[in-house]
Amino acid sequence: MSIVGDVFAAFASYGPLWMLVGLFLVVFFDAIVVPMGPELLAIAIYSTNLDLAWAVLIIATVTTAQVSGTSLLYVVGRHPRLLPKRIRAVMLQYKSFLMIKDERIVFVNCFVPILPFLGAFVAISNWDYKKSMLLVALGGAIKYSLFLTMSRTFHYLFAQGIAQKVSLLTVLGVLVASGVFAFFRRRAFERSKRDQIGTAEDKDHQ
Repeated sequence: MSIVGDVFAAFASYGPLWMLVGLFLVVFFDAIVVPMGPELLAIAIYSTNLDLAWAVLIIATVTTAQVSGTSLLYVVGRHPRLLPKRIRAVMLQYKSFLMIKDERIVFVNCFVPILPFLGAFVAISNWDYKKSMLLVALGGAIKYSLFLTMSRTFHYLFAQGIAQKVSLLTVLGVLVASGVFAFFRRRAFERSKRDQIGTAEDKDHQ
């Protein structure tokens, strides 16, 4: 949590507004697939003020940043020169491996990071942009609402210092579990791709 801690310490000293600015930047770059643990930062920021209005501001900041980062990748995916054909082909092949092949996977991805470069996937799959961004915002709002509600509950059950640690560890556990699931899904895709290549080579030799 060193990156999260450094960002939190840097922006917290300037007040609540700058904490939200820091959160926006972390979530934005995380949406472009630079893992930075924004969920942990959001919990840390929320622990400074458990008011409902503060929670709403945090969630609004998160959803805006997620849509912004995903939209940037969408622009990259739509531009033929910014996304190489080889990467585009691999992404389309990966998409064909998924059970859900329409915009609904965008919502699932908010909880389990199955699709890397989500915005680019939306572009190359020709999914509806507005619907996809709405699902990004909805999924992010639900996910962070659950995390902040959990954190608030822990603050009522435990002393402040203990509550924050329990909240962070719980969120970290959820992130690790979803990350492990996504990792094995990608490994399964890689095995499937190797098997297809091997089968094609065997046919060529026959």
